[in-house]
Amino acid sequence: MVVESDAPWFPHVKSPRPETKLVQIGVDPLFSRYPIRGFGADVALAGTVRLTLAALADALRPRVEGRLVDERRRRWQGEHARRREASATAARRVQNDRPIDMAWLSRCVGDLVDERTIVVNEYDLDPTQACFRAPGTYFNGPASSSLGWGLGAALGAKLAAPDKTVICTVGDGAYIFGAPTAAHFVARAYDVPVLFVVFNNQAWNAVKRAVRGLAPDGFAAKTGAMVLSDLEPAPDYELVCRASGGHAERVEDPAVLPGALARALKVVREEKRQALLNVICEKP
Repeated sequence: MVVESDAPWFPHVKSPRPETKLVQIGVDPLFSRYPIRGFGADVALAGTVRLTLAALADALRPRVEGRLVDERRRRWQGEHARRREASATAARRVQNDRPIDMAWLSRCVGDLVDERTIVVNEYDLDPTQACFRAPGTYFNGPASSSLGWGLGAALGAKLAAPDKTVICTVGDGAYIFGAPTAAHFVARAYDVPVLFVVFNNQAWNAVKRAVRGLAPDGFAAKTGAMVLSDLEPAPDYELVCRASGGHAERVEDPAVLPGALARALKVVREEKRQALLNVICEKP
């Protein structure tokens, strides 16, 4: 079942088996306005997704045995617990790595998340290292966005929910594209305290991954020479935030990362000032 997804899989990487029955659900489940689209469906259900899913649930409920539902719930609860533990183990395995591994940084940010926290993520936070318990607490870059979406989206989230704590996680490339001077100015001028966490790996890794994935035998992949994908020497991003009155730190030691996050959150929540952590991560 594919729910409101214009590209549910990448055929050159992975596709459903030929015998798979495909059900697509969406306002326009076949995305008929797209000039080229190769994702078919055995059944296409057009309509408001929320209402369609509710109608399907109502139609299926009398046809499903309660015993089977209970068995399925227990099975998926077990699988969920297994995956959660695997994510935690992966983070613990690299918690002492230096430069800082993004899995450990994601875990440290994830440990801060509660129902009063909104996370706006552009790229590098691994959401499996957090536990989002309430709707509207996690936002990732939509298909309609472009590089630089995260900073402005985080400011908007805070304006829309002033009683919530907003954490914005961005890669260093996404941070540059977000016009940080303007973003930090707005945060100061309009009293919009947000915690910005820069996953600084000194590269536009999305570009590198795309090149290696689409042209694994090409010149760039073989030589490692990918023009304008490396961001070195890296700017001191913490100074950009300080220029607009924010609290900011550069973090290189994984052991001090939880304490740095706690200090930054205290500034955001109690002093009502913006804060930024420039976290130096392993370069791809």
